[in-house]
Amino acid sequence: MSEITFKLTVVSPDKSLLVDVPVTAVGAKGTEGDFTALAYHVPFLTDLKPGEVWYQTPDGVRNLVSVSGGFIEVLPDKVTVLADSCEFPDEIDEERAKRAKQRAELKLKQAHELAAQGLLSSDQEAEMRKAEIKLHRALARIKTVDKSRSFKR
Repeated sequence: MSEITFKLTVVSPDKSLLVDVPVTAVGAKGTEGDFTALAYHVPFLTDLKPGEVWYQTPDGVRNLVSVSGGFIEVLPDKVTVLADSCEFPDEIDEERAKRAKQRAELKLKQAHELAAQGLLSSDQEAEMRKAEIKLHRALARIKTVDKSRSFKR
């Protein structure tokens, strides 16, 4: 018996990664927690946390896409991911992501030291928030690459 499929689209401002791909399941991390969507799912819209979106094709293969945040809309016959940025694991330069993680961690450490001394300016606080975003994106990219190694491609 074949599973019921629905369409998956994953896009960002600069690219369309997947457009109306038939899938049997989609999973992601929303701001309210992890979820899995199947055909005929109740409609909802939620923010996405940086991390991976996984999807299963009709032949049973699970695939991953790294997203750095955005939104996901689930409808009974379609799931649309509107990501800040998105990429397949094989498009990720893991070493570059690790260097980005290290740079972000260093900036955060410096900002926390200044904050502890009461010397953090509003501009430095804004830079700290940017470093937090960069850290989450780098961690999501690294995790997606690691996790993809256990998936069949």
